[in-house]
Amino acid sequence: MKNSNSYKWLSEQADRYFPDRQLYFRTNGDVRFISVSQKVQIFCSVLLVGCFIWVVVASYNYININQIIGEKDGEVTVASQNYQELETQYNQLRNDIQKSASALEQRQQYIQQVLDEENIEIEVPNEVPTDDSEYTIDGDTENADQEARNRVRGEDLDQIYVDLKRIEMAQNNSVSMLIEKVDNRLAFLSEVLEKAGIVQDEMLANAESLPSNGAQGGPFIGIEGGINEQIVDSSSFDELYNKRSHLADLEMAIAYLPIATPPEKYYISSKFGMRRDPITRKWANHKGLDMAGWHKTPIRTGGPGVVTRAGRNGSFGLFIEIDHGNGFLSKYGHLSQLKVKKGEKVTENQLIGLMGSTGRSVGTHLHYEIWFNGEPIDPLKVLKAANDVQKIKQQEYDS
Repeated sequence: MKNSNSYKWLSEQADRYFPDRQLYFRTNGDVRFISVSQKVQIFCSVLLVGCFIWVVVASYNYININQIIGEKDGEVTVASQNYQELETQYNQLRNDIQKSASALEQRQQYIQQVLDEENIEIEVPNEVPTDDSEYTIDGDTENADQEARNRVRGEDLDQIYVDLKRIEMAQNNSVSMLIEKVDNRLAFLSEVLEKAGIVQDEMLANAESLPSNGAQGGPFIGIEGGINEQIVDSSSFDELYNKRSHLADLEMAIAYLPIATPPEKYYISSKFGMRRDPITRKWANHKGLDMAGWHKTPIRTGGPGVVTRAGRNGSFGLFIEIDHGNGFLSKYGHLSQLKVKKGEKVTENQLIGLMGSTGRSVGTHLHYEIWFNGEPIDPLKVLKAANDVQKIKQQEYDS
């Protein structure tokens, strides 16, 4: 019943809006007509409505698709920019790794050089990773999706960072041990100089004009930044280098100190400093050490140098002066005979004269002086420190 009513209503509406129609055409006085049935009208209407709907839908889809494509293009552009930024950051990290690894490599070479010089054998890292070429995954990462590729890259960099930090820590441990060794030597050397009555700073100032005693290795190249802005710390290496340079300067400077005893057999008849003059019996400053012995006892040099005076010198009688370098002079007075001439180069313990009593003297002895930077120092202190100085010269001391 319901369907019948609906059909009746549709039929009525069709009769109302689509009655049979005739279309008249007049041509040259002739009138013709075409009958358009209800079904044709309904078909054409449906066709027109369908075309209209298709045009609307097609236009909407065209506009919507273009909008979607535009959004996708924007997303691709942003993704491309992000990718380029990631590539730039990744390449920068690679460069930082290579710089940091290069610094660690140089420092490793320096550590090994120091260890070889000190005859120390310890286990130190012998390989420093220079890039991420050793850290790969199975498959072709070029064809992997970008997220996976970036994840792999991040894991590679993390592994390299861990390896570099491990090497850095091992190197720092080695450096700390070497610094302690150098500190002990510096303390020993400073104590020896103090006992010998020598001002360390003055001796080092003179040493600046001396020829170098050999390369110690250049200072370490610090890295600005590095991985996480902290991968390579140069402070401990700088400390080691500076202390070793300071130690080398001291060792080079003290090597010029005359430490050999001029006469082999003697006894001390008068010490350095204030004393009563043996002739006038008045108090006077004695600038040397009187070493008494047999007549013509051989007198030898306290150290290598150049003879700057050889001959008579007033109250000193037959006299010899030797310049040892770095501000050190040695003087020998009251000799009975000279064995060298002015300008002659001499070696340590070389025979230069014979003991006597020439000049202002009351008995056979050697008046021996050691001067540093234009001031006399106590020869007895130098002779007492001779064994320690010899250890320093031969690099046979540690504390």
